[in-house]
Amino acid sequence: MDMLTKSIPTMRTLQGRLAYLREVLSPARPLRIADVGANPINTPDYDVLHQMGGAEIWGFEPDEDAFAALMETPQTGAHYVQKAVGKTGKATFYPHPRSGLGSLLKIDADAVSYLGHPGWATNQGQGIALETVALDDLSEKELPKPDVLKIDIQGGELDVFQHGRAKLSEAVAVVTEVRFARIYENEALWADLDIELRSQGFALHKLMFTKAEPVGNSQRAKMRSPRMRNQLMDGDAVYIRDPMTLAGWSSDQVKQMAIAAAGMFDSLDITIWCLDELVRRESLPAEVPATFFAKLPKWLRNPARGEGGT
Repeated sequence: MDMLTKSIPTMRTLQGRLAYLREVLSPARPLRIADVGANPINTPDYDVLHQMGGAEIWGFEPDEDAFAALMETPQTGAHYVQKAVGKTGKATFYPHPRSGLGSLLKIDADAVSYLGHPGWATNQGQGIALETVALDDLSEKELPKPDVLKIDIQGGELDVFQHGRAKLSEAVAVVTEVRFARIYENEALWADLDIELRSQGFALHKLMFTKAEPVGNSQRAKMRSPRMRNQLMDGDAVYIRDPMTLAGWSSDQVKQMAIAAAGMFDSLDITIWCLDELVRRESLPAEVPATFFAKLPKWLRNPARGEGGT
């Protein structure tokens, strides 16, 4: 059994697919992921890839409790820093009793009242003075240029993008929280983030999810039907390096995109698109894209179209 097929029996699992890709692509190093706002309230989408040694993580988290939780179980290939990322200088961090709402911005009381969550604006206090650091002011040792930026910092994303242009200049993807309805005072909304990321050479690829809720009204507590959840709140968006510039990508960027798409944001069409490009560059045997596709779970394939085709 040759190198291209020996891992195929397990390719119906995420771990199997990633093992196969890493084997046939032989990237120069693990995928580099900068995780800004690494609060471990949820299992990160890159967890399987990281656990199998396919990714190295640089995580930034200013919240004391969240940082302590990250440090409780040290992991190989993970580097955590208790710093707030944004624009280098002095700032105020506002912790929040509700995990995940701590931010460098103060909650907008009128906005969250309209959204049916007036209690979110209580107990913020005066905040904690701290220093913020720009991605571009971090040394190569503190943060090498990442392949992917994952970011969720409750309203401060635009500052990170604007002051991280050099660090992100070779990144293939950005996975960011986007806000549709304001929660924090003066926070940038999705349109602002979209304009900045497009100016840096990224294009919107997909929304991983969106969240909507009923706005505050006298009957809100009785509303259970999803049809009552009409106000878009936020979600996670995936931006990828503009596909129209593919000819200018290095082969290593193409490989890392293939792995990130399969192991972080579940875009197997992008993975196969990358494999096709590597075949065109004569960096992969011609059969690899079809072999990869043929061994995906049956429900992902259209039997009426056969194993090949477009």
